[in-house]
Amino acid sequence: MSIRSPRKLLLASLLLLAACGADSGPDESTPDDDRLVVVATTSILGDIASNVAGEEARVEVLIPIGVDSHDFQPSSQQASLLAEADLVVANGLGLEQGLEELLAARADEDGPIIELAPLIDPISFSGHEEEGHEEEDHEHGSEDPHFWMDPIRVGAAAVALATELTELHPDGSWDDRAAEYSAGMEATDETIRGILEPVPEDDRSMVTNHEAFGYFADRYGFEIVGVVIPGGSTLAEPSSAELAELVAEMTQHGTRVIFAETTQPTTLADAVAAELGSEVEVVELFTESLGPEGSQAETLASMLESNASAIAAALGRE
Repeated sequence: MSIRSPRKLLLASLLLLAACGADSGPDESTPDDDRLVVVATTSILGDIASNVAGEEARVEVLIPIGVDSHDFQPSSQQASLLAEADLVVANGLGLEQGLEELLAARADEDGPIIELAPLIDPISFSGHEEEGHEEEDHEHGSEDPHFWMDPIRVGAAAVALATELTELHPDGSWDDRAAEYSAGMEATDETIRGILEPVPEDDRSMVTNHEAFGYFADRYGFEIVGVVIPGGSTLAEPSSAELAELVAEMTQHGTRVIFAETTQPTTLADAVAAELGSEVEVVELFTESLGPEGSQAETLASMLESNASAIAAALGRE
């Protein structure tokens, strides 16, 4: 008699709940739709996957727009979709903390899954080795999962996804669309450089809500001088001593802007700003999710350009 692993039992239980109609999930395909089903964990990965897939695959996104990817908990219908997909496109490096058990269960069942972040030369969190916070503060480990803040790496991720899709369906035009998308990201990189050009080198320092802008800083010559929430996850809780240290760091650098994010309350950032005085501004950026219709961040390219414009405008007011 075989003994099923806890992960397989978890997956089986969630599939049973979904079959019983416990809740609603993403739209189902039509009966005659025999395309590959690709499930992307985040709206950002959904943008990459949709552009590479074109009309040759149906792409579903698990985590809704505007929801923080770090603490999202899937419904049973979404768990079912993830389990039954032809391919799951995940970020990896610990980003999808609420999906880790399901992703591991799918891997145990040998379900096709690609984690993009580890494939595109990931960087370490800033100051990681010096601070020695790997286990305490960095729930992800030492490598930063927020690769999508660098459009060049996004293009490389699209190419990697096309390679994976080719293995599943060799007759698809995945490589052509990935090359086109990658070229578009190179154009986005040039646009961002133009937007940021007026920001003097001496003013290219940022304080952010959490460590989501390492790739942006690395690509465009910025320095992250402090974060409100320690570590790469939004689930960490800063101590009063850490917040006091951040206030001191901002005072030393003369920093007058805190960049918060649309998927998280700005309560802590507002508190730090209030401690520093009325001249300090809190500016929200798109980090963990694309924006809704009308936000100028509906696609990954427009999101990155929108962020760059907001950063340039805010630092120009300092």
